[in-house]
Amino acid sequence: MHIIQTADGQHARLETQKQPLPWGILATLVWLFLALVVSAVMAVAVGASLGQLSREVANRYDGVLVTVGTLTSVPIEVALLAVAARLRRWPAANYLALNVPRRCDAVVAVFCAIALVAVFDALLVLTGNDIVTPFQMESYHSAVEAGWLPLLFLAVVIFAPVGEEIAFRGFLYRGLVRHCHEIHAIIIVSLVWSLLHIQYNWIGVAQIFLFGLLFGWFRWTSGSTTVTILMHVVVNLEAMIETIIKMEVVS
Repeated sequence: MHIIQTADGQHARLETQKQPLPWGILATLVWLFLALVVSAVMAVAVGASLGQLSREVANRYDGVLVTVGTLTSVPIEVALLAVAARLRRWPAANYLALNVPRRCDAVVAVFCAIALVAVFDALLVLTGNDIVTPFQMESYHSAVEAGWLPLLFLAVVIFAPVGEEIAFRGFLYRGLVRHCHEIHAIIIVSLVWSLLHIQYNWIGVAQIFLFGLLFGWFRWTSGSTTVTILMHVVVNLEAMIETIIKMEVVS
């Protein structure tokens, strides 16, 4: 038996009794960096080739480029991390905690994600900030102009959550909890994840960090990255809906 899933936060320690140890911190960081760089290079290559078929846009928030980059990079990134897990003699799904979560965990997690979104939106409104960021508006507008809106929706709502959660709450978290307490791993993963979202201002990065803490908590208590993928999908879906309302109804 490769996996023992519990609800008391002890799953990581129990798993290591049944199979080889996860990668150490340095090896984990190297593998993650390699996966991110290789997938990014491939995304740039595909984007460059498709640039001959669509209008050239100098805007880094161009929806077509965001879509191509996400749809290209995520499968490559996930595949490389799965290879890393297999090289450590783990089933990839087990290493990345891609299991079927308990229904109560999934339901509570989704409701908590929705509640945190509502709190953040209320705070933004009360402080006079826009709920929809320039990145969201510009990528949406350019995707609509190019006829790529359905693919942008797929990239943002499905592919991005899957790729980011597998990389951070799946692979990076697994390597960190081998050497540090789960709470410390949650904080480190959330910090790294939030700082990579350079398309947002400091308010957006702070929100992402807090979302990361919530996602990490459920990763720990449920023993499932699948739960955090569901939460991330809900958050990104809400962001897309708000963007559509802003661009098509309010504007």
